[in-house]
Amino acid sequence: MKLTRKIKKVGEELKDLVLREYRHPVEVSVREEPAPLGLSVITACNPKAHPGTGMKRVLMDEDGTTYGVHGEKDLAALVRLKGWIVQPPDPKDFLRLVNLAQFEGIALLQNPDPKFQKAAKELQFRFFRTEHPSGKRIEVISKFS
Repeated sequence: MKLTRKIKKVGEELKDLVLREYRHPVEVSVREEPAPLGLSVITACNPKAHPGTGMKRVLMDEDGTTYGVHGEKDLAALVRLKGWIVQPPDPKDFLRLVNLAQFEGIALLQNPDPKFQKAAKELQFRFFRTEHPSGKRIEVISKFS
């Protein structure tokens, strides 16, 4: 399948996911944009949605494989494919990927210093997410092996 057809197909799937959130017809726009670390992000969103709703996203690599909560593979598969367990990318760029892949790009991630740590046979990525509406900071540790 050509990459442009794949992007269109994935966009339609994401659009369907957004439409399922509503009981009435809504406008949903779909777009593809550059993402950090040489990836693309495909987004379907209702521009009139309440904050924190009406948006679905996936990351896509140069081969057309999608990653994230709505992707064909999870973020750990991308980490292994790119060799980031051995040579992690820039933590701030990776945090942007985590936000897109795991939190639809709308998480409150106020992290002055996200970081990778090697532990036993895995790579850990530590960052803080701000809970809405309380404002409580929650430490998140993502583990990749």
